[in-house]
Amino acid sequence: MLAVIEPRSLDGERSSVDFDDEGLQLMLVHSGQDGLAIFVAVGAAEAIVGIGSAHEHFVASEDVAEGDRPWTAQVVDFIAEILRGQIEVETTYRGNSAIAVNHFRMEESGDRVSFGHTGFLTPGRLLFWKPKRVETERASFL
Repeated sequence: MLAVIEPRSLDGERSSVDFDDEGLQLMLVHSGQDGLAIFVAVGAAEAIVGIGSAHEHFVASEDVAEGDRPWTAQVVDFIAEILRGQIEVETTYRGNSAIAVNHFRMEESGDRVSFGHTGFLTPGRLLFWKPKRVETERASFL
């Protein structure tokens, strides 16, 4: 997948892959933006892929319909979409505390399709007098 996409902004020196009894841990680090990295944790029957505070879970299932891509292929597809800048991450803050994160797949038509949501149980949720603000980021490694 990396050979096909050829991510020019991937820092090969700081990126890493580790194998242990639990599975595989992968970190793909952006060369031009400090702190920007794709993290991947893959076990025998599940994986978590994330960037920043957004993450997505992939789980093996016996209920796979005919023609559906296996969960392992979906993991690779999601990483490729992040590398190509097709995943947009929207973080909602109250004060300086992140209280929720949504991520969207950007379609070729320009439409945003919701792909996941995570709410955080942080003290910032209780700061009702502070206005919410939303920051949207779309990373690209191309």
